[in-house]
Amino acid sequence: MKRTAALLAAAFAIAAIAAGSAGSATSKSSFAVLVAPTTTAASNGLTIQTQMTGSFNVAAKTASGSGTYSLMAGSTVLDTGTFTLDQRLVTFQFYGCGEVTMEGERIPLPPDFCGGRVTFVVHATSSTGAQHDGLLEVNCQIHDPGGQAPPGTSEGVKVNARGINFNKHITGDNLIQMLP
Repeated sequence: MKRTAALLAAAFAIAAIAAGSAGSATSKSSFAVLVAPTTTAASNGLTIQTQMTGSFNVAAKTASGSGTYSLMAGSTVLDTGTFTLDQRLVTFQFYGCGEVTMEGERIPLPPDFCGGRVTFVVHATSSTGAQHDGLLEVNCQIHDPGGQAPPGTSEGVKVNARGINFNKHITGDNLIQMLP
């Protein structure tokens, strides 16, 4: 819950800076994307911790931003590094804006707080200098008032890099914010 509060505080700060009406919600807009510290597991037992800030434009299929990662085996850090969004948006599935459902309760949010599933091409640089490309998917469960995020989805990040598919959300909160 502390992470959610911190993420919402950051989002409100961005909203204050980029004040403007969200207008009609559309998947052809530009969005900011914020990933609070998030942990995702792979089937081999490894986990990856990520955090990121960035933006993307659906119509232009472009993206920019950066983040950090730590590759873990239990509590042992195997690798750390940084990554950048590689200028390309792969996919975006728009869930809508303005509400989130937590533990069965509908919680109203600002109209520019949106949800969806967005996939980016990323370029990672390890602390050892090794470089790798991969895919990073951010899933945010915010949706239209009265609606819902698609069944079977969950809040979190998925990473597919270096032949490992980190696809089980453990912890993390994300926000996709429509830009004016």
